[in-house]
Amino acid sequence: MPQSNGQFRILKNLLPKHKRKTPPQLQDEIPFGRTQTDHMLICDYNPQKGGWQTPEIVPYSPFEVTPDAVVFHYGQEVFEGLKAYRKSASDEIFLFRPEQNARRFVNSALRLGMQPVPEDLFLRCVQEIVAVEQDWILPSPASLYIRPTLIGLDTGVSYRASLSYRFFIIVSPAKNYYSRETGISVYIEREHVRAVPGGCGEAKCGGNYAAALPALQRARAAGSEQVLWLDGINRTFVEEVGAMNIMFVYDNVIRTPALTGSILPGVTRSSIIQLARDLRYTVEECRLNISDVLNDIQSGKLTEIFGCGTAAVISPVIELVDGSQRHEVNGAQIGKVSMHLKKSLIDLQFGRGADPHGWRLQVSAQ
Repeated sequence: MPQSNGQFRILKNLLPKHKRKTPPQLQDEIPFGRTQTDHMLICDYNPQKGGWQTPEIVPYSPFEVTPDAVVFHYGQEVFEGLKAYRKSASDEIFLFRPEQNARRFVNSALRLGMQPVPEDLFLRCVQEIVAVEQDWILPSPASLYIRPTLIGLDTGVSYRASLSYRFFIIVSPAKNYYSRETGISVYIEREHVRAVPGGCGEAKCGGNYAAALPALQRARAAGSEQVLWLDGINRTFVEEVGAMNIMFVYDNVIRTPALTGSILPGVTRSSIIQLARDLRYTVEECRLNISDVLNDIQSGKLTEIFGCGTAAVISPVIELVDGSQRHEVNGAQIGKVSMHLKKSLIDLQFGRGADPHGWRLQVSAQ
């Protein structure tokens, strides 16, 4: 994986304290991703100036990109999502497996023909912006959501890969992703597909999400919060739920779609697989036929379904909507396995539990 030579520094052009906003409190309403902090980080790649330039943390504000930039016309854009957590008892701040996000950021960039951000540069930049904005990290159950993004900057509408890029990071305080704590309804998409093997389904790029919006609109019209995506070849096998990976519980056996090249390799997904095995659940990565899933719901054999991802952590699914038919999961009740795993994962992220795999990275205070 790409690494820099380690010879970089980060400039800081910070607002004076009297000009900074007052961070929200835990009791405040905080719509997910809409409240940005005082600062952001920007780092450009310019091959004519030797490659990656000096990262700089600056006041949050619009920046200029020309209308003929490659990002607008040919979709060279990838992003990541991770969080910083505050341990209430000691005020320590942790990142959770950020090296996995750095690696996936590289892989996404390579899939779209972009200049990847070196992993050590990515990690250093994430740690620095979190340290600068640490006053915005609310205590549990809230966190600080981190959005690194890479875009192509070259100008002109001729079809090609950009040579110059902008890497930037914005951060925002976050509470629960879904307002409902009783589980979500999921709409089975039978027409459109999210991705196909050989495509860019395993890359975290904006185009994947834009193409999914019509199905999300249909889901919401049906009273559901998210979309269940089926495979792009047969429309038969389960792949993802919305922007999350998905898992199915059969008593103490957890089944999840195997990574086939069209499924995003989620950091939360891999963490739950390992954590579940640590907790003595059996985990199977396999192909799951949607017809079998629906039959197993009706028979009671399938006891729980949940989505998992950075933003929502674990979201229990209480209903699958298939056209005019509605299939309640577990009597529309949240299951004990979902909650067991969610509590165990959150305790680990917030520093309340042991860290046997070394997943936590402590952020040094400014």
